[in-house]
Amino acid sequence: MSPPAAARSTSDASGASGGARASAFLARRTRAETYNDLVFAGLVLALAWVPFLLGSNRLVAWGVNAVLFALLLILFEAGRLVSGARHPVAPRRLWWLFLAGSLLVGWILFQLSPWAPPDWQNPFWQMTAETLQPLPGTGPVAGRISVTPEAGLRGLVVLLTQAMAFYLALQLCRDGRRADLFLRALVVIAVVYALFGLLQHTLTPDLLLWFEKRAYGGQLTSSFVNKNSYATYAGIGLIATIGLLIDVYRRAGGRRSLPLAVRATAFVETTLRSALPVLAGAALIGVALVLTVSRAGFIAGMAGVLALVLLALASTRRRWLVLVLATPVLAVLFATLALFGDDLGERFALPGARDPRWAVAARTLDAVRDVPLTGFGYGSFDRMFAVYRGAEAFSPWHHWDKAHNTYIELLFELGVPATLLLATLVATLLAVTLANMLRRESPHPISLVALAASVTVLSHAAFDFSLQIQAVALTYWALLGAGLAQSWSRRFDTAE
Repeated sequence: MSPPAAARSTSDASGASGGARASAFLARRTRAETYNDLVFAGLVLALAWVPFLLGSNRLVAWGVNAVLFALLLILFEAGRLVSGARHPVAPRRLWWLFLAGSLLVGWILFQLSPWAPPDWQNPFWQMTAETLQPLPGTGPVAGRISVTPEAGLRGLVVLLTQAMAFYLALQLCRDGRRADLFLRALVVIAVVYALFGLLQHTLTPDLLLWFEKRAYGGQLTSSFVNKNSYATYAGIGLIATIGLLIDVYRRAGGRRSLPLAVRATAFVETTLRSALPVLAGAALIGVALVLTVSRAGFIAGMAGVLALVLLALASTRRRWLVLVLATPVLAVLFATLALFGDDLGERFALPGARDPRWAVAARTLDAVRDVPLTGFGYGSFDRMFAVYRGAEAFSPWHHWDKAHNTYIELLFELGVPATLLLATLVATLLAVTLANMLRRESPHPISLVALAASVTVLSHAAFDFSLQIQAVALTYWALLGAGLAQSWSRRFDTAE
């Protein structure tokens, strides 16, 4: 999976070598690289758009996003074919990823198709056929594994959109300059949505964008409908901001041979010139995160921040710098809690044992035991769970369209084997990124941020459905693609 150490990077391959860094963004030495800069700008603008319309949790947003990312992918591949350039990251390096992804997509399509053996088909199709058979003019009803094929098709489009975001970031952010800009862009986007959320929460608390706010009154959701989903997005932004802060000091750090007074002066100068705006951005995002009053979101966010600090300590020789930077960051977070954390503290004081989500999870697992191998079909939870829900812990008028646990919901929809395949794919992806990063002479902060954000996103997915909200998912998968791209050493030619 890792390229040979003797291989050297070239400007048209990784773009992360010293020669590629000498050229300016949008003014590269080759037209192909300048063209890729334009495609990269499109990717950043797309990622800036996806949280806007209710976190892209609407059918129209799914369609727009699918078209946007597909268009960017076509532009990237067309430009590569015209210029004759190689892929910055050769597909053969990640053959296992493409194979596992293809198997997963193939299984979802098989669930939607009428080709499954009769014993695998959901019995509701047979019941439907028996009900419609006496009616005149009705044709045969083809059975399927999936209970709701149309929902599965929509879910597959969403899944493929996320795969396109990952692939584009992987290829475009192998270039070091673009990776730097990608991290800064994520920070700016996260700060803008945090600032918007704070202003809306203060000035127009009854509105969500221009719609009437019907849920989570008095709690900050920014442009998202669900406070927990925004909490996960804010957690990603907070981690990216702290990662950028570490990078600012790392780049400005003086050599150990310099006198202590000189290094201290440089530290103060860097703080005043470059670090204070980043720290202010972290404070804004931190306040927004606290005001969501999301218990799991806050804990997941703090777990990601802790993971970032530990990864930074493990991957650098300048551990003192990480510890010094942790002090003001922790001070800002504690001050945020002290000033704005009353509602969040009250939420932590509430008992969690009566939370109906635990009953939903138990019922969902009961359903998984009925079809452990095939599942009920991708995207089927919304309709099929109604068959299994009981009266206890459930309001009769409340409709559960998600399990509030992404892993259990995947078991329900895909079955155990396909869910294990997906889990193995993600775990291997993270392991490869971590292994490559630890072997690199100076890990890029985007890799640290991607791994730390994984802690936040994947842990919160066990308590809510944030990873199923497209703004969170697209941002996360693009970040993971960029982190993997920069995990390889700059000396390696990943294009071969």
